[in-house]
Amino acid sequence: MSTEKEIKSFMDAQKEAESMLKDPNKSKAILEKALKKSSDNKSVFDDIWDDLQALIRMVRAYRKGDYTQISKKSIILVGGALVYLVNPLDIIPDIAPLVGLLDDFTIIGYVINTVRQEVKDFLAWEDSIITEEIAYEEKMA
Repeated sequence: MSTEKEIKSFMDAQKEAESMLKDPNKSKAILEKALKKSSDNKSVFDDIWDDLQALIRMVRAYRKGDYTQISKKSIILVGGALVYLVNPLDIIPDIAPLVGLLDDFTIIGYVINTVRQEVKDFLAWEDSIITEEIAYEEKMA
């Protein structure tokens, strides 16, 4: 991360993430906004697209209580990145095309690198759930 303002803003977003993770309505709204913003700007997030989508699914699964194999510190870091992503008043306002998303990309990239193993673990968990569902459906057929 590059600037003191960016770091402070991201720290504030992590505090917001703590309350978001406790509030189903707030978390749903932030996750929907993160999904929309990332989808609307897919070309900007192309290099980290799969991991960004995994972060959104991870927070959703954590919030629902389905996935809990992540430390509180890491889930707050991930939640903070998503809060930062949807904040229209971040360091570089998103109304500046492409440049306005640069700080979002930087924060998301930093978090992905920081929680890389947790993302891999989550994806393995997702794969195991899908495998279990397929096996169950085949057994019932």
